[in-house]
Amino acid sequence: MKSMTVKQSVADAGRISAGNSKMPGSTFAISALHCKVGGKLAKVKGSVCDRCYAIKLQNLRPSVNQGWTANYEKSVGLIDKAPNKWIDACVFQINRHFAKSQQPYHRWFDSGDLQSVAMLKAICGVAERTPDISHWLPTREAKIVKDYLAGGGVVPSNLVIRISATMIGDKPVKGYANTSTVHRKEEALTGKECLAYRTDTTRGLVSEEEFKAARKAKDKSYDFGHCGDCRACWSFDVENVSYPLH
Repeated sequence: MKSMTVKQSVADAGRISAGNSKMPGSTFAISALHCKVGGKLAKVKGSVCDRCYAIKLQNLRPSVNQGWTANYEKSVGLIDKAPNKWIDACVFQINRHFAKSQQPYHRWFDSGDLQSVAMLKAICGVAERTPDISHWLPTREAKIVKDYLAGGGVVPSNLVIRISATMIGDKPVKGYANTSTVHRKEEALTGKECLAYRTDTTRGLVSEEEFKAARKAKDKSYDFGHCGDCRACWSFDVENVSYPLH
């Protein structure tokens, strides 16, 4: 790979961020307004994309919308024309963030989703080139994943692709090794429950009682919604992660 600067890599491929304080490592986001399956589900009451936080954030904050839209346009355009150049730029940024944070984790799409088989192939290329990083790709684009695999595509051993259920309360999607679901708190869950909702920045995981008391008192000393020490989403051994509806 030729020498590269941060400015050039961002200009080419979009910005990979280390600014998501809720989880370890780096993340990559594109406009949620361009989700394919998610765009349809956002209009369906009771779906996992109903009340999409990313769309709300894009509508509320023009700077976020501008950045995520730029990431979408740059990625789609460059992957179509020169996928290896996009891979180079992403590898450069991910490795740079890792060198600074020493957190060997990357999440694809904390906003947005896969756009094509070509994009998934390019992401797999990034994972192959960053073998010391654990990659996690949550997606509702099961058909894109299926088509990629049917065409002979290989998923690297450091990339966990989690196929998301479409409706709140649904069972995990069949036919995939790693999945995710969303459950209401009164419902039975499948697999590993995400406990980020009551994981505080400094206190770590707190009890349900402490969580409810803090919320009721509107105690601003608490900052919930963090991964803490949990890395279940990045683990092949965790078949399904279930997120409580919030």
